[in-house]
Amino acid sequence: GGVALPGARLLQQRPDRLIAELPNGLIVAVQEVHTAPVVSVQVWCKTGSIYEQEHAGAGLSHFLEHLLSGGSTSTHTEQENKEILGAIGARTNAATGLDAVHYYIDTMASQAPKAIELLSDSMQHNLITLPEFKRERQVIRNEFAMGEGDPARVLWKLTQEARYQAGNPARYPTIGYLDEFNAITRDQVYDFYKRMYVPNNMLFVVVGDVNKEEVFHQIVGLWANTPRKELPKLTFPSEPRENSPITVSGIADVETPRLRLAWPGTQLGRDGDYALDLLSVVLGQGESSRLVQTLRDQEGLVTRISAYNLSFPWGRGSFIIDADAALPAAPVIDEQKNSRAVMEPVLQKIKAAIRAQVARVQKDGISPEELARAQRQTIAGVVFAAQTDQDQAQRLATDLIDTGDPDYLTHYARAIRKVTVQEVQAAARRYLADQDLITVTLFPPAPGQRIEPLQRPAPVAQAAQFPREAVHLDNRYLVQKITAAVSREGPQAVEAPTVGAIQMHTLANGLRVLICRDTLIPGVALQFYQLGGLLSDQPGKEGLAHATAAMMIKGTPTRSARDIARELDNLGADLSVQCGNNTWFSQARCLKEDWKTVMQVQADVILHPDFPASQWKLLQPRLLAGIDRQKENWVDELRLDFLKTYYGDFPWATTPLGRRSEVARLTPADLQQFHDEHLGASQAVLAVFGDIDPAAVLAEAQKLYGTMPREPMIVCQPATPRAPGGGSYHFPTQKPLVGVMIGYGPGPTRMSADYPAMVVAAGVLSSFPSGWLDDALRGQGPGLVYAVGAYEAGGLVPAYMAVLFNTQPGQLEEALQRTQAVVAKLRAEPVDPRSLTRAKASVLVNEFLGKQSDGERAMEAALNVLYGLGLDEPQHFQQAVERLTPEDLRIIVRTYVNNPVTVITEHGTPAPPAPPAE
Repeated sequence: GGVALPGARLLQQRPDRLIAELPNGLIVAVQEVHTAPVVSVQVWCKTGSIYEQEHAGAGLSHFLEHLLSGGSTSTHTEQENKEILGAIGARTNAATGLDAVHYYIDTMASQAPKAIELLSDSMQHNLITLPEFKRERQVIRNEFAMGEGDPARVLWKLTQEARYQAGNPARYPTIGYLDEFNAITRDQVYDFYKRMYVPNNMLFVVVGDVNKEEVFHQIVGLWANTPRKELPKLTFPSEPRENSPITVSGIADVETPRLRLAWPGTQLGRDGDYALDLLSVVLGQGESSRLVQTLRDQEGLVTRISAYNLSFPWGRGSFIIDADAALPAAPVIDEQKNSRAVMEPVLQKIKAAIRAQVARVQKDGISPEELARAQRQTIAGVVFAAQTDQDQAQRLATDLIDTGDPDYLTHYARAIRKVTVQEVQAAARRYLADQDLITVTLFPPAPGQRIEPLQRPAPVAQAAQFPREAVHLDNRYLVQKITAAVSREGPQAVEAPTVGAIQMHTLANGLRVLICRDTLIPGVALQFYQLGGLLSDQPGKEGLAHATAAMMIKGTPTRSARDIARELDNLGADLSVQCGNNTWFSQARCLKEDWKTVMQVQADVILHPDFPASQWKLLQPRLLAGIDRQKENWVDELRLDFLKTYYGDFPWATTPLGRRSEVARLTPADLQQFHDEHLGASQAVLAVFGDIDPAAVLAEAQKLYGTMPREPMIVCQPATPRAPGGGSYHFPTQKPLVGVMIGYGPGPTRMSADYPAMVVAAGVLSSFPSGWLDDALRGQGPGLVYAVGAYEAGGLVPAYMAVLFNTQPGQLEEALQRTQAVVAKLRAEPVDPRSLTRAKASVLVNEFLGKQSDGERAMEAALNVLYGLGLDEPQHFQQAVERLTPEDLRIIVRTYVNNPVTVITEHGTPAPPAPPAE
């Protein structure tokens, strides 16, 4: 049997999936997932930045992404599109990569037809009006400014420029170069849209709680009149082996220097690709990997180090090792850390140590134990790769585009199991040659030095000499690959997953144990939450709770740090202990057959950490580096300045990472004492969700946690923070854009009956792409901001409602005035029914989208029980949102949206005096 597909070519049909090619060449893939009432609707177009042809380097694909996302069409105006998206509570956005642009709408499954209609309309009938073109051009100019000193962006741009020397367009940034971007006209963008956005260059993917035949027939109807078109015939140069090392450097908004070593790799699925994947795990993924164990833990040369293999379907990728340098902790170094004379020898030492480890693999290979561990970690990563509808849709689309194999991950896992130690050694010898090495370094700017945008590099003189390979964009080439891959696999049996009800058990010592059987994936999430976290920090010990949590996996009386790392890595399992604002918690995940072992390790580190001094000596510099890194991102830097202004001497005046000066003074004895004083079963919850036997889990929990003390020595009873006094405060930053964060409060606690209404109020202000602030700051005239948002910060004590955005210095006053006018309107009058409906829909869709994976559902259930809200809190929250009236909302907003504390970060601003205590 099977569904009839008039005029379409069936490519794959399973009980849960349908893939077909329409007569115009559009590939449609629909997958049913009935574990949550949500859906992800996505369109992928094979026109990333490498396919921009005569416009390469102008960022035209990225520009189009901005314009097509909800822009005016011949069917709907931009405003009408925003209203429809708002009415269905859509979480929507788009992203541009090297070889593809994708657009998505995530919403309730009942709204799938509307989401499909909207995306189909945007892709086929966009007008790209001149006003929208001008506005989005200004928005992207703000994005350029935002990325100028961003370490990750600068590092990637420098790497690609150095890596592709033969004239491959992959050497140009996806966003383009600012001068070339500014020269692009509306007509050029429109012509490129009509050239590349054709059905035979696109994939339409829908994953969620839908009927695949109904979805397919709707898409057929919406695309029936859009014809296939001839696509450009492109060629790329074959990248030569370098034959001589390349070294480049740049400056970025980093506190300590950053190093990247990159070697030209191979194409996706080609000879050596899977061996390089496993080599990257052996070298730099997981706590027991070689580079982590040697450079970070034994020699203390780096605070972070990792390795990964990038491979692409259109050309050779790169094998990359990234490291953050650990500078010597001496006063003279602190004063001169921006001096390259200080930093260069450190970087050279790190580089030599990395190359020594690579040479060791090339000479001696890796052990069978290391290979097995890497294979297990990689296969576990495959299992956990796609637990949400959005992740599954993205995975299905990229696998189809990159390989033509809709079940590539399954076949990839099989191939990984077959790789031998000899193949890994051979790949290291073949691809990681010294003469091919690219070294990229990032340094902090010198005092007063401005970070300038990157310019287009000079053409490579001999680029025309390199042979070129054809690039096939038309979907007919994908159809051939899909047909071959599906026929190789043959019929597949698909078992429908089951999701049981959450069981709650209370042990004799008061520990609540939540258990839920869910067979969506063959994995398990284990999560433990204890009240306290940052709220437990005392003045002068800011960061103690976080440091304690971070050290708990560094040893117990029966397991050393290395034992723990190796035991988990051998299973491909993850385990962390972290600190939040209201709790400290441990999160673990593993394959279903390993849950008991991982639960035993997790219980050991929670109940019996012994905080060895040798491990603290290694971890402390990494914690300090983490505190420093918070200033690299504009949002994190802005939030740091806001928190210390808003909360004064309350624990929430810092992030959980704490203050550098205080963490530098902590000792292992401080950590041990803090742990022993704050551990107590009555203020804790254990949640185990996944493919498990509930009775066996409960028995193991009783065995492991039954002797845990009932009450902590120091019960979590946080004080109430002082009420904010309002005011405006300016802070200096090195970043070119101005950051603004405004906090209104004090707000309700997470347990308050008013909390759902304040979440809706934040949704009225901002729920991209609609929302009053989005319209006022980004949707009117020339866009004043790139990023804008609003959220309600809930917790065990009163917090605030936040508004934040970034803008150009000359547009600050206008942006502030518009923001103040929008918030005044929210306070002054009842919200109009349309805006309220939109905000409610957005809030509820986000609630459902945020509980698809085992880990997300375990976390929500544990926190609801811990906060005294109960397992039925999701239903109560939904009911509270649904019954909220405009007048109810106005009253609640007037109660809580008060005393604005405005914090502004701006280049060249002197540091302000501390706000007065109240």
